Amino acid sequence: MIELRNGCICCEVREDLRRTVLDLLGKRTRWWRPLRFDRIVVETSGLATPGPLVQTFLLDPALAAQTRVDGVVAVAHAGRIVAQLAAHPEVPAQLACADRILLNHVDQADDVDVAEAAVRAVAPLAELLRTTRADVPVAPLLTIGGADPARWNLPEVVAHSSGVVTRSFRGGAVDLSKLKMYLQFVASRRGWEVLRIKGIFRCPGVATAVVAQGVYQWLELGPGAMAPPAESALVVIGRGIDPEELRRGWEAITA
Repeated sequence: MIELRNGCICCEVREDLRRTVLDLLGKRTRWWRPLRFDRIVVETSGLATPGPLVQTFLLDPALAAQTRVDGVVAVAHAGRIVAQLAAHPEVPAQLACADRILLNHVDQADDVDVAEAAVRAVAPLAELLRTTRADVPVAPLLTIGGADPARWNLPEVVAHSSGVVTRSFRGGAVDLSKLKMYLQFVASRRGWEVLRIKGIFRCPGVATAVVAQGVYQWLELGPGAMAPPAESALVVIGRGIDPEELRRGWEAITA
């Protein structure tokens, strides 16, 4: 266990995190007594934003070549999450980036269904587990498969909660060049803060599915391992996003 003490790893000391992880990876293979570990688990403070942390692993060439981001786990207090979503902008950002959420302290919630609905409104892509005292098997938290499109859940949702906009789109085949321009526009639109993008598309002339995923400023579009889907699907989660502008763009590329 290594503790980074001099700041928040989601912003100020990302270079410290990078150096520490690369040092661990070096010891795993090259040290005179190799460290035989299979995973690196990064635990942040309650105020950290996961997006920049995930980007550290995705954008750094040395880390991207040696690691794969399996997923983000968040813990929400069932008795307090509704109020926290309204009071703290960090909370919806954390949940929107999560692949798996523990809705904890369900024994202390007046209405667990209301708490769950509030969480799902900002995190429709995440799998939610109700827990007490975080009593849940560890294995499901370490085998999320967040980078595997075959395991993605792309719900048909339209939500606007706690300042976070979620839009889901479905349609037929999408021209690949138009799709690239549309996603680049969404990711770089001034004033928009894109928290998550996930999509699987059927594109004429492409033998496999085309997969898109994005976290904050990081956006990747490329071929997937599976066959093209029967219909194309896209989910965008962010703040400051104009849902109608998103819809018009989607309709333009699927017309």
